Amino acid sequence: MADCDLNNTVVEAESYINEHLFDPDGLMYSYIDVRTGMPFAEDYARECRHFSTPSEAWSIHLRADADPVTYWSYEDTIATGGYFMEALILKHEVTGDGAALERAFRIWRTYRNVYYASQVHGIGSFLRPYGGFAAGFAGLGRWMEPLGTDQASPLLSAQYALWKHADSCEKEEIADIAVNTLTWYERQNFRYLYYKTLIHPWDESFTPHAGSYYFPALAFAFKVTADERWMRYFNEKLPLSTGSGYSLMDTFRWGSDLVMLADLLGPEFERFFAPSLLEDSYQEALKHLAKFDQPGMSAAGIMHPRGRCRPTELGFYFLCGLAGLHHPGAAEQVDLVLSQSMRVPEDFTVLLIEDHENLPKQGYAQLQALAVGRPLVLWYRNYWRLRKAIETNKRAGSEN
Repeated sequence: MADCDLNNTVVEAESYINEHLFDPDGLMYSYIDVRTGMPFAEDYARECRHFSTPSEAWSIHLRADADPVTYWSYEDTIATGGYFMEALILKHEVTGDGAALERAFRIWRTYRNVYYASQVHGIGSFLRPYGGFAAGFAGLGRWMEPLGTDQASPLLSAQYALWKHADSCEKEEIADIAVNTLTWYERQNFRYLYYKTLIHPWDESFTPHAGSYYFPALAFAFKVTADERWMRYFNEKLPLSTGSGYSLMDTFRWGSDLVMLADLLGPEFERFFAPSLLEDSYQEALKHLAKFDQPGMSAAGIMHPRGRCRPTELGFYFLCGLAGLHHPGAAEQVDLVLSQSMRVPEDFTVLLIEDHENLPKQGYAQLQALAVGRPLVLWYRNYWRLRKAIETNKRAGSEN
């Protein structure tokens, strides 16, 4: 591990996160303007709208265009908060820093308020808090957008990490919230309406959005309730994600989802996920990583091919999960990628900041080259995931 370089970056990353990525009420911003360290200015965000006229857009874009600052500031706040809470707990487990653990619990209690405010829309409902606490969570009713499973997954990983450190009272509350949230999806046959336009099911078409949350959520629900129905769902849906190394990588794309599942299943994990399957998925992740061969390990983006990005959702975060499982070679690959981003915050925008002026303004592409937030928090989480893997390996080696 490139200790000197990464350690310097992680200190700067933590400082930037604490100084810039929290709104006045303690919720985390999804994305802010790298130039100012604040949410995007209203005028600039509106100049970057997806479309000139409403008739050109489908509803997800219309909702973003209607209030782009609120959208970009809070769209991924649940996921971002989950990543940061988990990072703080990993930091505590690696270093013994009690303040990090206490801060993780304080952040959780803020997000817990979002859950309780959402209950008026149905038990187990968890809405995205657009606009934060403003006017008593008025954004919950105005936007009425449930968590996608890609948001619920990192939140669940953080909840599980907190649950393992909580006292009995808070442990029970965390479990209750996690199981109720899962039950909300179950009542709809594991489907939910996404931006009033798309139905997100749990099938071959939306496996990455689904399995990353549902598999660990089902295993956790079974652990705390002993209700066999949760593992029945688990077994029924498992073939969606274990048919190939690619499908496994494509499902557990946040990394901690796989680590959480391995911890919950214990010795049974290998029965569900054979070592040969993990090795196949590792090779698939390396294939994906090989595409990032430009300076700074950048490559053309998929949604914005004129803008470059760094290794992110597909493949790299999964490698972080494999490193957490001590899969041979994974930690070294994670270390290599993490060390490519050193300037805080410039190296942590959604698209490379160097492409900013060359990107079209309309369509939010230019805005994404100036958007820092979730990528920085994920880098911070991945750093502590890597540190935890390395420290665990060291302890195992000394005991042997």
